[in-house]
Amino acid sequence: MILKRRQLVTSALVLALGAAVFVNWYYTKPHTDVSPAQEEAAATEAAENLGDARYVFSDATEKNDAFAAARLKREKAYSEAKETLQQTISDSAATQASVAEASKALADLTKRMTLEADLETLIEAKTGLQSLVILSETSAEVLLSEQAQESATMLQISALVVQKTGLSAEHVTIIEAA
Repeated sequence: MILKRRQLVTSALVLALGAAVFVNWYYTKPHTDVSPAQEEAAATEAAENLGDARYVFSDATEKNDAFAAARLKREKAYSEAKETLQQTISDSAATQASVAEASKALADLTKRMTLEADLETLIEAKTGLQSLVILSETSAEVLLSEQAQESATMLQISALVVQKTGLSAEHVTIIEAA
């Protein structure tokens, strides 16, 4: 009697599990109205162009490409400057004064690079806008990827730059993309 009860419970559980699997499969299977010939043509096209780039938002992509190119150009200039300063520091024929000056310039360059990257990250985190920050000793320029919708956003950006750099607000220039 106990054996039949266990078999009955086990059978009911297996049947319920099978029904659950079937219902899950039925509601999650892909519903397509595509003929097999169309499926084969799409698979062939996808196989031929597997690594091709696809542009969805061309305007946004072009702006992002411009910002990426500007960042790359800036990084290249900074790396060349760092390399030159490193060569001056490691040159055995260099005077003590030139080594000290190059070391100070390298420290300042590193500080500026870090500050620019930090400001870009903060601006994007606070406003959602992609930016490019260019710092000099007396001014700061912030290039935004798109126009800020509110003047409060511009004030936020200006306040961030003033707070981080110590420059006055009149030395901060914010340029919006058209």
